[in-house]
Amino acid sequence: LEQFENTMNKNRGIFSVTNNPINNRKQRPSVNLHMRCDYGILSEHQICIRKQIEYFEAGPSEVFLAHSRKREIHIGQVGIRCKHCTILPPSRRPKGAIYYPTSLQALYQAAQNMTTGHFVDSCKSIDINSQEQLQNFKESQVSSSHGGKKYWA
Repeated sequence: LEQFENTMNKNRGIFSVTNNPINNRKQRPSVNLHMRCDYGILSEHQICIRKQIEYFEAGPSEVFLAHSRKREIHIGQVGIRCKHCTILPPSRRPKGAIYYPTSLQALYQAAQNMTTGHFVDSCKSIDINSQEQLQNFKESQVSSSHGGKKYWA
């Protein structure tokens, strides 16, 4: 592969990658985690969580911002993110808005982490009804085990 030439326009905060054949392809659209078949299998709590999350493919800006992580993120790697924070530039997204689970089994735990942290504490883009519903689930400590980890993966 050709060497990456990374440049940062400090005045505008724009990151670009050139000479990268992978980057020349179009990034795939995000996909909602919630599906119609969730009903009847998952609890109301888990359905509410899944409605807030989407799968996405990491692009150059996500890779650049994740450079200090323990595990390297690569262009095209699949992650999950808060669908409400996608309107914000990646550098402006609050803590816990994006996770890169290392396996399908880790997907469930990453979503639970988003629920207890990001959605109720730091997300400013989520609609108030969803945030209140998740906060109520958190306060009442509703079990989210209905349907379980197997369904998520």
